[in-house]
Amino acid sequence: MSDIIDLLRTKAEDLIASINRAGGLRATVDALRRQMAISDRRRAVARAKADIKRLDEQITDLVTAVGLQTVALHEAGRLGIPELDPLCAQIVELRATHHDLEQELARLEAEAEAAARAQQAESRCPACGRSVEAGLRFCPYCGATLQPANRSCPYCHSPLRPQARFCSRCGRPVDKPSPAGASGSGEG
Repeated sequence: MSDIIDLLRTKAEDLIASINRAGGLRATVDALRRQMAISDRRRAVARAKADIKRLDEQITDLVTAVGLQTVALHEAGRLGIPELDPLCAQIVELRATHHDLEQELARLEAEAEAAARAQQAESRCPACGRSVEAGLRFCPYCGATLQPANRSCPYCHSPLRPQARFCSRCGRPVDKPSPAGASGSGEG
């Protein structure tokens, strides 16, 4: 057993000696040192960038605070710097426009919501006249079709609107029975 250990020890020493003679171990250590130095520089760069970003954010926050304070002084009539008065007046005007637009948006959203509720409330079955939930394809009371199935053009396969008689893409007539009394009048 000791012969095997001695043999392994001798082989390991020979391997280390050959690496040292060829400069392999030293080159490996030097390469590792270079890689560590590169990593250290990269970490330092990332740290510096993070510090700069943090300082930029602080500067932006302080400039905003100064601006807000200046506008507040202008609105209170206590700003005694004539160079800043036009800028402050423009900010006050923009705030008023912003407020008006927010009110307009709230009004439009309320109208859209009311219209959606009205449309849902007005959905009625054409066969039995009962109120049905919007979006259903069949009446839950009488089974009548509430919405036509999705159709497509038999020629170009483009989607068609429910009452379309011609394809909006290729212009060809589509196979749909025309409403009563509307067949071919005016052509000759």
